[in-house]
Amino acid sequence: MKVSEVKNHEDVQEEKVTVSVQTSKIGTWISVGVVGAVILATYFVLFGLYMARI
Repeated sequence: MKVSEVKNHEDVQEEKVTVSVQTSKIGTWISVGVVGAVILATYFVLFGLYMARI
């Protein structure tokens, strides 16, 4: 193994952080989408109930 091919501890840590940040962004957008869908569904249900009252 050549000396230039050896990765030090910091390089390995940076690679792990990069991978975890990418998967974390996907999970964050899924969570934001779910919360947004729940808010919209609640709004439409409440608006529908209000309009049915009149």
